Amino acid sequence: MGYVDSHVHIWVQEIMSEEMKKKMSSIAQNAENRIYIDNVIKEMDEANLDYVVNIVYPSREMWGSNEEIVIRAINYFRKYSDRFSIVGGIQANHLTVNETKYWIEKQYEAGISGFKIHPPHMWLKPNAYRQDEGGLKQLEILYEFSQDHKVPIIVHTGTSYFPFARNKYSDPIFVDDVSVDFPKLSIILAHAGRPIWVNTAFQLARIRRNIYLDLSSIPPKKVLEYLPRLEEIKDKCLYGSDFPDIGVKGIKENLYEFLQIQISKEAMDKIVQINPKNFFKPLSYTR
Repeated sequence: MGYVDSHVHIWVQEIMSEEMKKKMSSIAQNAENRIYIDNVIKEMDEANLDYVVNIVYPSREMWGSNEEIVIRAINYFRKYSDRFSIVGGIQANHLTVNETKYWIEKQYEAGISGFKIHPPHMWLKPNAYRQDEGGLKQLEILYEFSQDHKVPIIVHTGTSYFPFARNKYSDPIFVDDVSVDFPKLSIILAHAGRPIWVNTAFQLARIRRNIYLDLSSIPPKKVLEYLPRLEEIKDKCLYGSDFPDIGVKGIKENLYEFLQIQISKEAMDKIVQINPKNFFKPLSYTR
């Protein structure tokens, strides 16, 4: 059984709008390094990666993208349907209730494996649906749909270095409300709150049955520094690289470094194979 990388962002040129290309060139330091799909798949083959989870979410302020990019990504990556899982998303604070329902249903029917919200890029709290936090009905609709259809929600936690990011929204504690209010919803805290909220993310994963951690963007050699009690939550952690973000050496090299971490074989197998496959399916999978 091969591995799964549960957190990558393969922004191939073919799925990006002209506005997005301009925004990325002005914001991302490595945007000029175009990603070629054949190179990505070659590296996946060399690393024994069965498939990767490509996270495609809209962010008008950050990337100049809207919900349509998810559909474009699914249509493009369907040519490699056994090698890619797609996570979509909506920017709830930019849509009407009817638009929210439309895009959630359209993305689900097209084959997404989950939805992502990126609070510091979207400028909203994960618990903004609550009346005491603004009563954003659109976010409640997203969570209810995901809970009912048994697809996970990924929430970015931890700081973002991009210039338009608002890091006050990045604290994983806001997800605690979501866990309590939607007890059957699987919630994955991307990046485990790194670097300043790791303890919060770890504790939430310990005490909340439906909260999990994705270890992407943490340098593999530092994972046990951030999470010395990783073995205790081996059933609740998923391997991810966050390729091609700054600091990630590559899909293959990041995985190889992670496989050298001094944890039990049982924990390693769960984190790099079993747990990700329980949550995410490739586009070739039919519900």
